[in-house]
Amino acid sequence: MEFVFDCGWCGGENFFVGKQVGFWVDKWEVPSEWDCCYCDGINTTPDPPWTEA
Repeated sequence: MEFVFDCGWCGGENFFVGKQVGFWVDKWEVPSEWDCCYCDGINTTPDPPWTEA
């Protein structure tokens, strides 16, 4: 499943494909920290629930 996160620095939308954790259909794993694809600012992933892309 793909999720979208807004950059805290520039507001750009960043998309990540979540990896399903175990056999649960509603548990996903995404990076805990990521670099914005627009401004290279370091961001942390917010707590779930996340916005699906």
